[in-house]
Amino acid sequence: MKKVYFTRKNLIELSLVFFFFLFFLFVFACVDAGHIFFAENNPIEILYLGIGLPSVKAGTVGYVTAILVFVYMTVCDAGLIFVRRLAKFSKQSVFTLKWISLSILIILLTVALSFGLGLYYVSRVNESIMPVLQMVGGSLLISFILYLFLGSIVFCVAALFVNFRNIDKPYRFFNVSEEEQYEKELDAQVEQEQDDQDNLALKFGDVQPTTAQDSLAGGSGGSGGTSVAGKMIIEGREKVFPGLSTIDLEHEGFITPRIKPVGITLEGFCHDFRNYLAHKQELYFDIKTIRAFVSGLATSKMIILQGLSGTGKSSLPRYFAKFIGSRPNFNPVQTTWRDKTSIIGYFNDFTQTFNETEFLKQMYRATYEVDRLNIMVLDEFNIARIEYYFAEFLSVLEFPENEQFIKVMQLPYDFIPPRHLSAGMLKIEPNTYFICTANKDDSTFSISDKVYDRSIVIDFDDRNEPFTVKSDVKELKLGYEELSDLFKSARKDKKNTLSNEDLKQFRVITDYVHEKFDITFGNRIMNQIAQFVPVYIACGGTKEEALDFMFARKVLTKIQGRYEDHIKAGLLTLSKMLDKQYGTGVFKESKHLIAVQVKQL
Repeated sequence: MKKVYFTRKNLIELSLVFFFFLFFLFVFACVDAGHIFFAENNPIEILYLGIGLPSVKAGTVGYVTAILVFVYMTVCDAGLIFVRRLAKFSKQSVFTLKWISLSILIILLTVALSFGLGLYYVSRVNESIMPVLQMVGGSLLISFILYLFLGSIVFCVAALFVNFRNIDKPYRFFNVSEEEQYEKELDAQVEQEQDDQDNLALKFGDVQPTTAQDSLAGGSGGSGGTSVAGKMIIEGREKVFPGLSTIDLEHEGFITPRIKPVGITLEGFCHDFRNYLAHKQELYFDIKTIRAFVSGLATSKMIILQGLSGTGKSSLPRYFAKFIGSRPNFNPVQTTWRDKTSIIGYFNDFTQTFNETEFLKQMYRATYEVDRLNIMVLDEFNIARIEYYFAEFLSVLEFPENEQFIKVMQLPYDFIPPRHLSAGMLKIEPNTYFICTANKDDSTFSISDKVYDRSIVIDFDDRNEPFTVKSDVKELKLGYEELSDLFKSARKDKKNTLSNEDLKQFRVITDYVHEKFDITFGNRIMNQIAQFVPVYIACGGTKEEALDFMFARKVLTKIQGRYEDHIKAGLLTLSKMLDKQYGTGVFKESKHLIAVQVKQL
């Protein structure tokens, strides 16, 4: 659990209790027979004596006890509020035995601390505590009476002020029918104004903005809403962002606690997930594919699953989320997608509401559920140009994790946004992953090197053979922090990392590729290899398999589609070099891609 917030109502309650006990100290000093602070026969003392309470000289014991009552009773109230918030946070009733017992314990403890020091002092000086207790009790009684009296006056003045200010408006409590009629008239007026706007807009053509910028520019000067005489009229986050505000209300300001660790290794996790797919869903994947998928999560926030239709590209992220106790957000990409408004939505000037997509709401929900893997699936993502609608995400994902913010909209001045939409920017949480599925046919766009370089690509070109799982595999609830810790541990293990000899051996191949095909290994690709290889080994694979996978996806894919005269000869030489450096049949995927391309040439 990271934070348990106090609401405004809690703070108001705590303030009222604080002022009550502060007022109690004032009354206590007034009725003190020693008259250290206030004169004899002051009005409060007269009231105190008038109702038959004894006159007592407080002395050191009395004032110490009164101050302790003030401090610890305020602390007691704060503790009881905290117990209620914990119960609410745990989605339990505060009247269960657990929370009632805890509340009673807090009350008893603070009462004991309030009077304990006074009782200890009395036992040392052989004085009687009873007069002091009578004085404390009498002061509390007088404080309560005067507090209610003064509170009633303040309430009456506030009620008069509010009612005079809203004298022309009906009051729901006394006249429900009048209020309902008033609301109907307002709704009818709003609908009529909307119809008038729509009819007027139709005379000039389409009123639907095609981009967020078009939407924000209409009548607002790009400030996120319409304006009248230069004054913004957009207001009410519940109206502008109804979905995001609902998520705020659901979580009540709480960040969900960390998921309890399940205690599993990466190798065991990969085997369990593969067996789960086979046993529960009758989906059969090669263990290398599962290792590559898990290792890809440790390497990049974007994974591309491409290949033949019906090979399980869409099923893999769906059931992965189910296996770890998460929930994926599926977004079938449309051919009409041209910019980021297609996936996060846009602000509609006429309705004064942001058209929120499920994609946006899931991204926002992840800002509360920070330990639950947020799987965002873009299904058939290359049916439109990803460089258009996902361009901002591609750039932002290159930033450090604490700087990854997406601009949702420009908010107007003084507008109070949803809690985690600061300045109109939404943070991409570290637990968020974008899984993209891609088909290879004539109906799709080619994927650029810019996209390939920023992602981990897994090919689904073959249908895997079924196999038998002997034992049942249950779903587990794996949190992001535990998975991230497993990735970090894999990278810290020196047995998993690439040694200088490994890098020197691999550099022989990369240098040849650079010289023969003019393809360079940038820092991004080398960093990805350094992140990918240790995790792949921890998942049960070998160093050579991991390098083979990355070399095939990051280098050989860039040679595909090139038909210069020297390409075929260069590929044949590269194939022999792979055998020489790593042994025959070790770099299987790379040699397979080379053979396919040589055949095409």
